Amino acid sequence: MSPKRKFNKRAIASVILFITFILMPISGKMIQTFGKGTFWGDMGLQLHGLSAGIFMIAGLFHIVFNRKLLKQYMRGKK
Repeated sequence: MSPKRKFNKRAIASVILFITFILMPISGKMIQTFGKGTFWGDMGLQLHGLSAGIFMIAGLFHIVFNRKLLKQYMRGKK
């Protein structure tokens, strides 16, 4: 039997940031290509807004979960 692994909140926040970072330019290009008022343009608009909101929330969690490390970087310590 394998030992239980601890849930890594920092990794989840980083993965969500990465996924939404990839989705935002794709959805922005959908809006630009298909235009507002079309099915795919409106789908891109919804996806863009949703991914931007999730990106901001995940970014805040990422900063909170990594605040100790960020403080060390700002002080110049490794």
